[in-house]
Amino acid sequence: MKSLKINHLAVFTIIVIAQIIPALWYGLFTDSWMKLNNFTMDFITENQSSTPYIASVIGSLIITYTMAHLFTKMNITTGVQGLLTGALIGFAFTHVPNIVTSQFEFRPYALSWINGGVNIIIYAIAGFILGAWKKY
Repeated sequence: MKSLKINHLAVFTIIVIAQIIPALWYGLFTDSWMKLNNFTMDFITENQSSTPYIASVIGSLIITYTMAHLFTKMNITTGVQGLLTGALIGFAFTHVPNIVTSQFEFRPYALSWINGGVNIIIYAIAGFILGAWKKY
């Protein structure tokens, strides 16, 4: 029986995709996101920094390698299995805690769905790629 290995090219592909999807997602929800956060464009402009982008790349690296490792142990061997598992991981381990935290911070419920929805999509796509692009 062949043993699954981490596909490093798939991981790095996902890291790139995980930077593009939020740019598109928050582009769609810019007005709502800014309103729910009580942000103005002046505030955004004055507080721009490369730190969130660096954190995003490092976070994507850690998350994607963790998912890739788990997928080898769970024997995820198809894109559909990966997609469903990735979506479940995104929902259960990022979105649900985000909703709970937002409620304790008295933040709008809709904001939880904007911020958490993007993670579900990223994890689902990452799961699909990891499941479909196998390495033995």
